[in-house]
Order: sequence, then C-alpha cells, then structure tokens
Amino acid sequence: MGFKRKRGLIIIIVAAMLLELISAIQYYHSRNILAQELEIHAETELTLKTLITKEAIDISEQIIQSHIRDMKRDLGSPDSMFKVAEWIVKTYPNLAGCGIAFTPNYYPQKGRLFEPYALRTDSGIQLKQVAGRTHDYTKQGFYKAVIDSQRACWVGPYYDTIVKNKVISYALPIYDQQQIIAVFGLDISTELLGNTLNLRHIYPSSFDLLLTENGEKIVGPTDAKHKQSIKNVIHIINDSTISKTNSQSGNSRIAEFRDQNNGDLGYVFFSNFKEFPHWQVAVVCYDKEVYGPLRQMRLYMLLMLMAGCSVLGFIIWRFSTNDLRLQKSQLEQERINSELGVARDIQTAMLPEIYPPFPERNDVDIYGSLIAAREVGGDLFDFFIRDEKLFFCIGDVSGKGVPAAMVMAVTHSLFRSTSTHENNPSHIMQTLNESICQNNESSMFVTLFIGILNLPTGRLRYCNAGHDKPLIIKRQETQVQNLEAKAHLPLGVFVDVKYETEEYLLTANSTLFLYTDGLTEAKNICRQQFGLQRTQEQLLTLTTSPHTADICSLIKNMEKTVQQFTIGTEQSDDLTMLAIHYTPKNHKCILTEELTITNNICQITMMNQFVKSMLERINTSSAIAKQLRLAIEEAVVNIINYAYPSETEGDIILKIMYDGHCIQVVITDSGFPFDPTEAVKAETTLSAEDRPIGGLGILLVRELIDSINYERVDGHNILTLTKYNII
Repeated sequence: MGFKRKRGLIIIIVAAMLLELISAIQYYHSRNILAQELEIHAETELTLKTLITKEAIDISEQIIQSHIRDMKRDLGSPDSMFKVAEWIVKTYPNLAGCGIAFTPNYYPQKGRLFEPYALRTDSGIQLKQVAGRTHDYTKQGFYKAVIDSQRACWVGPYYDTIVKNKVISYALPIYDQQQIIAVFGLDISTELLGNTLNLRHIYPSSFDLLLTENGEKIVGPTDAKHKQSIKNVIHIINDSTISKTNSQSGNSRIAEFRDQNNGDLGYVFFSNFKEFPHWQVAVVCYDKEVYGPLRQMRLYMLLMLMAGCSVLGFIIWRFSTNDLRLQKSQLEQERINSELGVARDIQTAMLPEIYPPFPERNDVDIYGSLIAAREVGGDLFDFFIRDEKLFFCIGDVSGKGVPAAMVMAVTHSLFRSTSTHENNPSHIMQTLNESICQNNESSMFVTLFIGILNLPTGRLRYCNAGHDKPLIIKRQETQVQNLEAKAHLPLGVFVDVKYETEEYLLTANSTLFLYTDGLTEAKNICRQQFGLQRTQEQLLTLTTSPHTADICSLIKNMEKTVQQFTIGTEQSDDLTMLAIHYTPKNHKCILTEELTITNNICQITMMNQFVKSMLERINTSSAIAKQLRLAIEEAVVNIINYAYPSETEGDIILKIMYDGHCIQVVITDSGFPFDPTEAVKAETTLSAEDRPIGGLGILLVRELIDSINYERVDGHNILTLTKYNII
C-alpha cells in the first residue's frame, strides 16, 4: 500500500485506540463512582441491620426487666412461674421461648432442679418443666455465664434441645437478699433473626452476618454454597494481619476476599456495636454484581468497537484486494494528470509569451494572452514574421477541456506548417479546413481568423472562418471600428467550403485588436454579458489613457476590467486577446536609382554594372557588395528564365534605394505569379544525383539577404530584398 493508504490505516488504528482509551477512562471513573455508591449503600445496610439487631436486643432486655417484679412477687408459688414465662412469650412473638432456671433445691418440692419454660410451637405455647437428667441447665453456658459474672449476659449461639433450633439467649440473675436465686432468660431463634436481617440485600447474591464480639457467627446464610464464604469472611474480620481499609465516613471497615467456592472476588463491610454486647454486623457483596453491569456495558462497547474494527478490517481487506487495481487506476490518473500538465506546458509553449516578441523590429508591436477556463483550453493564437510579413491567427475550438485542447494543438500546428510556404490566407484556411474535416467524428469545429500583414506597406490580407470580427483602434482619430470580414463557415464543418481573401490597408499608429467570445460573452453575477459595445468603450478608454503606453498594458488592463466585471462568478470560457500595433518607420531616401531591362540574359552584364556603380556610390564594403550583387543576379536570372512564356519579351524593373540605414532592392516584373518565399527549400543533404533540379538559387538569395518580401499587385510581381549593416 502507498503512503497515503498506510497513513489512513494508521489514522484508523489511532482513532480506535483513542476510542478504547476514552472507554477505559470512562470505565475507570464509572467504577470509582460505583465503588463510592457501594460504600454508601453498604454503610446504610450496616446501619439498618445494626438498628434491627439492637432493637431486638433492647426489647429482650426490656422484657425481662419489666417482668422481674412480677416474678419476685410470685416466688412463693412455683407454678406461677409458668404463667410469667407464658405471658412473656405470648406478648412478644419474636421470642422462641422463655425460662426461669432456679438454683438447685430452691424449691425442694419440685426437686433439685426446677426450670419452668414456655415454648412457642406451631400449635401454640407449651408450658413445661424442662429440667431433669437429660437437661441439667446448671451445666449450660447461659446459666454458668450469669452465675460466674453475676450480671446480665448474652449467650450463644448454641443449639437448644428444647427449642430444637439454634438460638441466642439473654439471661440475667434474680437476687433475693443479695443472693442469686434464679437465672431469668429469653431465647431468640437465630433463624427468625436471620430472616429479619436478610429480608433485603444490596445485590441478589449479597448476604448479612451477625457475629459475636469474638467473631463467632450468630446469624447468616445456612445453605452449603455460603458455608466456605462465611468462613472466609469470619477469618478476614478476625485476622488482624489481613489488610483492611476504613470507609470514608470511618463508621465501618472494608476488606476484599476471594471466594474459595467459585473464585469470585468479594467485598465485606463490617462494624461493631458501640454498646453491649459489642456484636459485629457484616455485609458481603460480590464484585461481579457490583461491577457486572458496568463490565457488561464495557463489553458491549468493546463488541461495538470490535464490530467497527471488523467493518474497517473488511474495508481494508476489500481495499487490499483492489489495491492493485487502485494503484493502476491511480497511476493512470497520475499519468493523465502528468499528461495534462505536459499538454498545458506544450499548449503554453505554443503561444508566444516573450514581450516584446520582436525586439529587433520597430515597425510592429504585438502581444497576446490566453486565460484558460480549465487546465487546458481550446483557444489559440499565434504570430510570426516571415519575409517581412507578419503571419497571425486567433481561434476558438468548440467545447472545453482536453478534446478542445487537442484540436487547438492540431490547428496551431497546421497553421504553422502551412504558413511557412503559403502567403495566401484563404489557401491556408482551405488547407486547415480539409485537414480538420478528415476523421472529425466528434464533429468539433474551429472559428479562426488568419491575417498576413505586409510590414513594409501595411497591406493586411485576411480570411475569417466564423470568428468574431477584429477591432481597429485608430489612436489619432480616437475611434474603434470593426474590421469588415465575411463570416465564412468555421473549420471542420464541411470540407468543400470556399474561403475568400480580403484586404485592408492598415495605417500607421493603428492597432488591430483580436479576441475570442470569452471576452464579449463573459457574464457578471446578474448574468449580464460584457458585450461588444462595452469592449469598444473600454478599448477607447484604455487607448486614450496615459497608463496604457503599450499594447501589453492594453491587454493586461482589459483582463483586469473583465475580472472586475465578472467578480463573484466562475470563468465559463477561455479568454484570449491579441493586439497588433503597426508603427512603420519611414526613413527618407538618400539615394534612389532605377534600371529597366528585358528578360534577356545578355542584359545581365548591364545590370551588374548598374548594381556595382550604385554600391560604390553608397560606399558599401566589398564583402557586402559581393553578397548583394550575387543575390540580385540570382533573383533576376530566375525571373528571366521562368517569369515569362518562351519567346515572349517582358520588362524587369530594378530599383535600388538607400536611406542611410539599409539598402532595398525592388525587382518588379509582369510575368507569371511566382512567390519565391513560398518555394520549398532545396534539400542540400542529398547528393547531386539524388537532389531535384532547382531551388538552390532561392536558397542562396535567402542566405545572402537579411529579409525578402514578395507581393502580387495589379498583375505585377514585386520582390523586395533588404540588406542591413552594409558599411
């Protein structure tokens, strides 16, 4: 996978880790909150169970205290003791039984041991004398504890054979003249007390324990599954070496333990009675119930996270399976983008950018700009100078993007290749139309304007193929007008379209302004077009402005004007502008001579003498003079041999002019039209046997002369040869 895809995968993993971290932090804080709530609930439970137990203790102590007087009053009647015990059990339903154990031989008539007892049963309260050989209460713990301590005691838990259940007993001594005569006791069933204490719990698996001061269980679960857990809890409470923490309130202590039955983690909260009998109450709960819902929620979140990761994993898997295809597609896209970039560079390179484009010339100034609506555009413009003629064109391809750019490149190349040997705009247009119509399955067409400006004379020959008419800016007359041009069909529509050449004489200090419809059809936010009238007004304003000193400033200011007009909107079409400012420099001739000869080769000697004499008068250097004589001779000989029909006599006028800067030789004849500037250059790389006849003379003239210009005017061939730096 590429770097970007790896980075995406890393981002996904980091995001998953962040989500997991957030979940873990949330779980940690939620667990702390639950732990605090558990402590609060446990202390509340401890307080409640302590109050319940304390209430049972207080009631038991109050019961005996309230009936001691009745018992002492009836000591003379042993049988009345049954009534006292019966009344107590009947009055307080939580009691399992009540008995009065007299000291041995207190009632001789009742035998050595006498213990009247009231027992609660399912059928009612039974009264019976429980002392005997099988029940010697003097050997039992409650009796011995009271006799030994001579004060009230809580005893138990123990199994009472009378109640036939495990009980705890509260007993106190009965005195008669400073002498203990009996032990008055109440029995409370631990099962009944356990049912009361375990009536409700914090959690379903929680349970409560009531322990003696020494840690012996009084009340607690009796089922087998809690047996080992109770032992663990009692051991933790009683073992001082085991770490215990105080609750935040300080009213209880907390310890952890591991249940040996199932290995579950548990928590025990316990506290002591502050008053007699200093029993201990403990609340036990398990970690799985305290934090179980939180863990379940955490599990759900993990499952959701895993599900999300699984989906992401599936996406990554699908991504990896299609990685090769994606890479190929990406490489293809990169290739296309690269080719688009190359196409943009090529397209830009096709357009002249250097300003001024012809620094060596002082008769013409030209500048153009193209702002594409997309990466590549369908507009084009071009210009170049050949043989003292400025060839230029501007065009607009139908459509946008790459197809239009390809047609634009083809049109540009065809214009360049055709214009190198053709001086007729209509012929150039015809050739371009025929080429574009071939295999034009996309039915794209091109509006094109081609112009050829003869720089020495200002004669403009042009042909228009459906393009917007150029504008002529006359600075001296401060006016802008359309150049009249026939609107022929665009290129690429029909192959048999006939194009015509039109002419216009461009005066000095005039500017020819060409543009595409991206200028006039530019729209503002109100959907209004820039329009031809606004274009003319802006051109006139800019032309007369002191800030528009040259045509480069003219074009750039027009761009700014259009941008301000269309601010807030998207460029919908390519914007192309081309301006040509014609400024011919006419130097006053110092010397002008003319010679007329006929098309007879014998008159070449006379012509050479005329040329030699003129060059000597101008004081031309010998080297330059040789080049000029040779070039003039080649041109005239070519006219003699080919301009006129065989055995037909015709005139050849040779005119030499010198203005102090250059020499111009104008050769005029009325023979067949022949433009030497259109002739194909001779192939000098071939051998003499393989090279076709002709072409070397024209090649020689081009090499010897700085510029060559041809015109066909009024049935005459006018060939102008110019040579600079003649001294």
